[in-house]
Amino acid sequence: MNKFLAILLSFGCFSVVSAQDDLMNMLEEEVAAESTPEKVLATFKGTKLINAQTIQTTKKRTLEFNIAHRFGDMDIFNKQGTNTGGHTLYGLENASNIRFSFDYGITDKWSAGWGRSKMNEHIDIHSKFRFLEQKTGGIPISMAYYISAAGTAATRDSAASGFVNRLSYSHQLIIASKLSRGISLELLPTLVHRNYVDQTVLHPENGSVDESDIFAIGFAGRFKITKRMAFVVDYFYTFSEFRDADNGFYDALGVGVEIETGGHVFHINVTNSAGLIENDIIPSTTSDWGNGQYKLGFNISRVFSF
Repeated sequence: MNKFLAILLSFGCFSVVSAQDDLMNMLEEEVAAESTPEKVLATFKGTKLINAQTIQTTKKRTLEFNIAHRFGDMDIFNKQGTNTGGHTLYGLENASNIRFSFDYGITDKWSAGWGRSKMNEHIDIHSKFRFLEQKTGGIPISMAYYISAAGTAATRDSAASGFVNRLSYSHQLIIASKLSRGISLELLPTLVHRNYVDQTVLHPENGSVDESDIFAIGFAGRFKITKRMAFVVDYFYTFSEFRDADNGFYDALGVGVEIETGGHVFHINVTNSAGLIENDIIPSTTSDWGNGQYKLGFNISRVFSF
């Protein structure tokens, strides 16, 4: 009898200890699950805002087709106090620039593609690689590297007629953070290099000349309005003595509305930049917001999965 009671007590103690171990294991698993950082998704909806690239890359085995259009200057409320935009239906009868491009997702973090622009007759190849991803309870930012090379068929003088002289390049670091479900921000340090520039023209005020390397820094934001609509804005500040307002050059500023419709991401925007790639946006923005020289435009993308 005593042996039987001892066996029962031993079995009961073993069961209690086992139950406590199981409970502790369950609690540890829950704590580990809660503390494991999760990747932040959809910082931006598309791979581009207005003029700025976004942190997003085209998904693996997905082809993305993009069309971007910039109409002519709206010419409303210019410095002369006149409203001449009605003669061109506020720029809708003119096309400052048109671009179409294709991007393919090699992996979920790496995409590459090519495009054609009306402005400067640029044909470009480009690639974007996202090497750091924001995580909840972990890394607060995402980072990507974007590079492009463009060649132009347009020549201004005989010195630029050689193939090498028609090439330009852009390098861009994209730093992004999704601050909340409705707010995403970006910082974009950018370097544009052009193989050929005309250095015979002097700045009328400071005597500087054009340079092959131009550094700029971009700022971009997306502010969610509804489930499928957001306000978007981007701006590039250019560091250049030659490229300032006194010499007829301006920083690129764009504002717009983003609409998501299934497989499409559609942007309606207003910007003073006719350029649609960094090789044109940074060195060639010559329109002034304060003089009514802003253009209505749109960006639209469609994805095809394989």
